[in-house]
Amino acid sequence: MIRRGLFAALCLLAFGLPFASPSRADPVESARAAQAALAVGQVEIARLLALAALQEAPHNAEALAVLAAVGLVTGAPDAAAVVAKRAWRGAQEPELRFAASRLVARAKADADKNMQALFWLRRAYDAAPSPALRAQTAAEIRRFRTARPFRLDFSLAVRPSENVNGGSEQRHLTVDGRPTWFFFDPASMALPGVEASSNLGATWRITGHQQQRTELGLRLRHRGVALSERAKAAAPNARGSDFATASLDLSLMHARNLGEGRGLRVGLSYGRDWLADVASADRARADLALIAPISDQRMVRFGAALERQWQANGRASATALVLDAGLQQDLSEGSRLALRLDLGQTISGDANQENRRIGLMLGYDHGQPLAGALLSARVSLSARDYPVFFGGVFNAQGRQDISLAGSLDLALPNLGRLGFEPVISLEASQTRSNISRYEGKALGLGFTLRSAF
Repeated sequence: MIRRGLFAALCLLAFGLPFASPSRADPVESARAAQAALAVGQVEIARLLALAALQEAPHNAEALAVLAAVGLVTGAPDAAAVVAKRAWRGAQEPELRFAASRLVARAKADADKNMQALFWLRRAYDAAPSPALRAQTAAEIRRFRTARPFRLDFSLAVRPSENVNGGSEQRHLTVDGRPTWFFFDPASMALPGVEASSNLGATWRITGHQQQRTELGLRLRHRGVALSERAKAAAPNARGSDFATASLDLSLMHARNLGEGRGLRVGLSYGRDWLADVASADRARADLALIAPISDQRMVRFGAALERQWQANGRASATALVLDAGLQQDLSEGSRLALRLDLGQTISGDANQENRRIGLMLGYDHGQPLAGALLSARVSLSARDYPVFFGGVFNAQGRQDISLAGSLDLALPNLGRLGFEPVISLEASQTRSNISRYEGKALGLGFTLRSAF
């Protein structure tokens, strides 16, 4: 895949000059003649002309690029990579820097150094001299990642918040509008600060071909908290690390192509959660999803998941069942609309954990950039009912929550580097509950760095 377009990119550098032997040892003419020779398959002549140019100008990037391409053609990828890196360092024109990056990527791929090849393809994405070549390189990176058995993905998010600890916004507990005798300590109140979240995943394809594949995955998530000076003054004994969370999941997934655009996905996973560096719960999950097109622009998804949860604090275990259905509609110019409905129920020997949930999500992705930014928006509404709250001490009706959340994301690919693009998010949410401890609202900006591929 990296081969495609490589020599075409080099041919662009010849500026349309016909192949002819230079009349004098001018390194620029020799380099361009070498490019023209390579373009018509005269590999040995191209090598000699490139060497002649380098005798006069050892750092001539065009001649180095031709010599690297000759190394690839003749089966010397390691040597080609060394020469192509020299060409990349010396290139001044965007076209040549783009071609040199692709040469290094091709050489690394031929040497089975796939991670390095992907890195240099990302550099080519940065150096692409036109939107068309940038889009072509992006598509090539996606194909390259899909074709390789091992993949890594990573994202980082930073978000200021007025409630980094999920604390209460009221000093005393109110149930069904009536105040109770229960008061919250300062560390249990809503504390302002900054959240930083990271998400690192690795996927190994065990077996697979065009019709089916089986993958083993490992994912690590971490959320760190830094309390503001205002929070430290309000709760002197609280530390940001008290509210840090982490999770580690090991998964096994099998996907099968059922024909006519339909697909089946089955997954198993086992995970552990940590709170304040102490293990808090273990989880085992099985999920099933079926995807099917109902027209050229419309697709439906049906899914089910069953999860078993074990609490580390001695509380009773719980079992959660989730059913979901989704609809995806492709619009004009690459835009997309998505709708999802999910239903969930949790059962447990601990009546306080049992609950029912219903959620609805509407999403929109705008296909074309607006002033250089890619726009997407999400709005969700959910309701959750706990028949029992705190063992029925405070009321007989339990707990009922209704949450509304929305986000507007602006991805800025032109400000990205190596295919990692910044995303600015405007986020708003509000939760209404008959238990004041779970009421709250938030409005703020978030920053995320994610891969465009």
